[in-house]
Amino acid sequence: MEQKTWFTQEVKACELSLYRLAYSILKDEEDAADAAQEAICIAYQKLSALRNREKFRPWLMKILANTCYAMLRQRQKIIPLDVVPEPEAPESEETETPLFCAVSKLPQTLRATIVLYYYEDFSVKEIASILKLSEANVKARLSRGRKQLRVLLMEELS
Repeated sequence: MEQKTWFTQEVKACELSLYRLAYSILKDEEDAADAAQEAICIAYQKLSALRNREKFRPWLMKILANTCYAMLRQRQKIIPLDVVPEPEAPESEETETPLFCAVSKLPQTLRATIVLYYYEDFSVKEIASILKLSEANVKARLSRGRKQLRVLLMEELS
């Protein structure tokens, strides 16, 4: 299969996952779309560095996470984040669920880990690679995230 065709098919298969991860980090629809597009461009430029095509999805997600964190650093240079109000979640069936609303209220470090694990089905090892963390740190973030989600969901039900 031609490399461009293969790349396009793989990117299309990851499209929702890319947006989900970018939105979970950046909390802004337009920035999430921009980050996903930037990550796709970077991945295409560096496609020759990918040794194993089966590792494409985690590799692309790692590029996206790095792109999102770079955008956050740039954003912090421009406007302090505590001055900017938290944007509303985009309207869709998935984001209207109480669970996704609770996930979007988590701190960014926990939110990205939870989204990658539960929504994108990445393993702890893959998440550690994507977010540049130890596996123990990923497990700790998942545990803290679940505890905070439990509290948030209990408040929602009360």
